[in-house]
Amino acid sequence: MQLPELSAEIRIPLRVLQLYVRMGLLPALPAYDESHVRRAVLVRTLLEVGGLSYSSARRVVRKIDMSPPPIGELCGTIQYALPAAGSEAQDQNWDRARERVQALALARNWRVSPENPAWHTLTQTLVAVEWLGHDDLLRLLDTYADALEPVVAAEVRLLHEQPDPESAAAHMVTGTVLGDVAFSALRRLIHEHASSQEPSECP
Repeated sequence: MQLPELSAEIRIPLRVLQLYVRMGLLPALPAYDESHVRRAVLVRTLLEVGGLSYSSARRVVRKIDMSPPPIGELCGTIQYALPAAGSEAQDQNWDRARERVQALALARNWRVSPENPAWHTLTQTLVAVEWLGHDDLLRLLDTYADALEPVVAAEVRLLHEQPDPESAAAHMVTGTVLGDVAFSALRRLIHEHASSQEPSECP
């Protein structure tokens, strides 16, 4: 199929696909096949769902093109490409928050790096907790981790079931970004339910 036909099949405007070609996210070819359908969907997911810049999306695409990467390596590439919230500060509050994140990771034997944007985001969250004086939230970190570890294990199993790197990458971005939104919504619904119960009825 040619680019206009690819556009019609995946319902991405032709001008958007032409931009992908100009930005090096989709090859300039006389004809396209199903692999390019998956690539175009991946690129759109990276840009529109994940909020990646064009340069970050190119890094992910090139990683896939160099050789089919292991799932762990692919996950790392995407995790580090996703934008981090907030900005870093060099003060005692920030240092204490980083130490708390490091202690949590060590205690739970997580093989994670301080360079992960999620480490940065959690650090900034703990700085805000300290500013607000909400120390109770710090005591909930292990509870959050206990709840999330089996969820993430299930998510990784689903990633391994994907038929190709493009599908796995798109699945991860969608699951991470929209999964965060779903978790937040579910948590608020459960808050409403739990707060309507007597203390003795709460699980």
